[in-house]
Amino acid sequence: MHTERLVLRYVREADAPALLRYYRREDTTRYLLDGPWDGEKAHREASLRSGRLHIEAAGFAVCLVAEEVPPAVPPAPAGAVVGDLSLWAVDGTLSLGEVSWVFDPDAGGRGLATEAAGALLDLAFGHYGMHRVRARMDARNTASARLCERLGFRREGLLRQDWLIKGEWTDTLVYGLLAAEWRGGPGA
Repeated sequence: MHTERLVLRYVREADAPALLRYYRREDTTRYLLDGPWDGEKAHREASLRSGRLHIEAAGFAVCLVAEEVPPAVPPAPAGAVVGDLSLWAVDGTLSLGEVSWVFDPDAGGRGLATEAAGALLDLAFGHYGMHRVRARMDARNTASARLCERLGFRREGLLRQDWLIKGEWTDTLVYGLLAAEWRGGPGA
C-alpha cells in the first residue's frame, strides 16, 4: 500500500532491528502493556507479526510497518521504518475492527502518523468493507487521542481503571469511526 510519502507493507522478521530502534525507548513504550524491548523481544515480535497477513475471522489481524519513501525518482530504495500498525477483526462477520499503532517519536511532527493511520483506515473500510472501527488507548496517551480526532474518530467513552499496566491501574479512552464518516464513505 502506498501513500504520498509512505509504503505500508507486511512486517518481516528482518524488521526486528528497525522496530527495536523505537520500542527500546521509554517514551515509546510508556503507555503500552510491555516496557522497553530488548533484541530478543524485537525478534519474537517481528516473527509473530510477520505471520499476520490477512483477516479471516475474529481475533485475526493484519500487521504492517510504515516506511518513509525517500524523496527520489522511483524506484527508490526503502526508507526508514517510522511506525507499525495493526488492524484486528473484532467480530466474526469482519464488520467491526480495531486499529492500533506505535510510531517512532523521531518521525513525529511531519504528519506521517496521520498519513499511515489514514491508509490503515482505507484498508479497513475499503478493502475489508468494515462498518465500524474502534481505537482504544491509555487515557494519558494524548498523542494517540489527537491522532484519532484528526482522523475523524469520535470519543465514545472512558473506561476507568480497566488495565493494570506496569503495576498501575490506568484508564482507557475509546474512540469509534463509522464507514459512513470516513473520507469517501457514504454520507462523509
